[in-house]
Amino acid sequence: MIKGVNLWKVFKSGIIGKKKIYALKGVSLEIKDGETLALVGESGSGKSTLGRILLMLIKPDEGRVIFDGVDLTSLGNKELRKYRLKMQLIPQHPDEALDPRWRIYDSIAEPLRIHKLVESKEEEQNKVYELAELVGLKEEHLSRYPHEISGGELQRAVIARALTLNPKFIVCDEPTSMLDVSTQASIIRLLLDLQRRFKMTYLFITHDLELASVIADRIAIMNGGRIVKELKPDELQSQLKNEVYEELIA
Repeated sequence: MIKGVNLWKVFKSGIIGKKKIYALKGVSLEIKDGETLALVGESGSGKSTLGRILLMLIKPDEGRVIFDGVDLTSLGNKELRKYRLKMQLIPQHPDEALDPRWRIYDSIAEPLRIHKLVESKEEEQNKVYELAELVGLKEEHLSRYPHEISGGELQRAVIARALTLNPKFIVCDEPTSMLDVSTQASIIRLLLDLQRRFKMTYLFITHDLELASVIADRIAIMNGGRIVKELKPDELQSQLKNEVYEELIA
């Protein structure tokens, strides 16, 4: 289980940093093991900031992040590292997640090498091929560079890389928004299949209310740095028939 408790985050802007932008204003939420919580809201509502704080990629100014009963915000960098191995991000722009100078094989293999999870080149190769097959990549894709494969194939490579460390919690930050409709559907099916297979927990960030109502166990709606509503999928589907998006987030 992962929990955010009274999370605040302020960013400073302007030449001398006098202007304050409140990205999060006392946000609290809880995601149970194996659950998908969809986080919905317009651009600038705080969705991505909240996702990155739960992963401890950004530290909150106030509040706590609790993962498997441990307060991550109280840990030093060395202690935090072992927990962050179980948490991964699938970003909106897959091309930004992979080094353009590396072949897809090396991008997937990199976490295995950094964390010394394989003892031989043969073991590494077997693991990378296994992950590639798991996400629907062909062996020929592994020898290519990011710019040589399609957006859908690129996102599959990012997902494979995220799986190398056997994560328990994944933040999916609009992972299909840059893809065409048919490719979006195949990536969503893949993510849901992987979740069932490995019993992972998802925070699924999206601006698409209809998608949220289909994939999530619960939906939280953000506006102005706050969670303003929480709904079950059937409640959201019912409201979508009668309300426009702006009314839902008001």
